[in-house]
Amino acid sequence: MVSLNNEFELDHPSENVLEWCRNIVRVIADGGVWGIPRSHTIFRVDHKNKRLVLLAPGNDDGADFEATKRVFKHIGWDVTEDDHGATKS
Repeated sequence: MVSLNNEFELDHPSENVLEWCRNIVRVIADGGVWGIPRSHTIFRVDHKNKRLVLLAPGNDDGADFEATKRVFKHIGWDVTEDDHGATKS
């Protein structure tokens, strides 16, 4: 698992971090879920719209949601709190 420890790393992730993110979305089927154990944050993977949709916000006051949003934008994926504006398959 990859850990990002500071603001710089969130906005300037290393190639290892970006590859880890690409692998997460590659191995989880469309509609599948991915969770961050430390905070219990859970996302649904939406391949068609290249989005991670928040299903459960977790117990960290949104820190993992915000970190995920900042990092996944570097691989062209949005991280959203809802399904509004989604293109249905």
